[in-house]
Amino acid sequence: MGDGPAIILSADRLVPLFSYTRESQTETQNNTTTTRATSGSALSLLWGVPGQNATVHNIPRAAFDFKFGMGLTVGGAVAFAFGLGGSTNTETKNGATTTNTSVDSPKSTIFGFAPRAGYMLPLTDRIIFWPRGGFGVYSVSTRSEIIDNQNNVRRTSSNTDTIVSLDLDPQFAFIPIEHFFFNVGPLVNIPLTGTRKVETVNGPVTQSRSDDLAVFHFGITAGLGGYIGL
Repeated sequence: MGDGPAIILSADRLVPLFSYTRESQTETQNNTTTTRATSGSALSLLWGVPGQNATVHNIPRAAFDFKFGMGLTVGGAVAFAFGLGGSTNTETKNGATTTNTSVDSPKSTIFGFAPRAGYMLPLTDRIIFWPRGGFGVYSVSTRSEIIDNQNNVRRTSSNTDTIVSLDLDPQFAFIPIEHFFFNVGPLVNIPLTGTRKVETVNGPVTQSRSDDLAVFHFGITAGLGGYIGL
């Protein structure tokens, strides 16, 4: 990549080779505190993570970094994903009576911004060790809808997560040809703070609460990018 300054554009976390996530949600109501913790891991040789292991920390993201002449890099990454919506239709027949119900399919919106700094340490002419670190701010919104068959009341449940984490991302960059590289390495997302706002609308009644949330993630990922020397 040379000793001079450079502009680097990359697609990070394209292939989540390994992913482990532990999510902890703490709810306090009527002086009673309940903590629910879920964890899981997954392997992927190409792309994609099973639904139960999907998290804001392992979706692909676009990144921009500026490399100074001494090897220091400063930049950031943006993660964005959203569902386009859909519907679930149910037809029930009871004798000559046919009942059709339709509800919106579950959908989610994910946004994250992670500014970072790093340092490029050349190991060979074609291999660079590139440790990076910074803080990430993420927002995840999910919404689902069901119909209570007992009294035909439409119920909507919404979760809005706000997560702040310390992101450590040491990568090995391999340069097969000039101006192009692919990278592989581990990453750790350490939770600093987080909240989950839960809102349930059951007919005319709306209930909401705010829970503490912590999401820890460790993974091994691969990505690719390009650079232009200045």
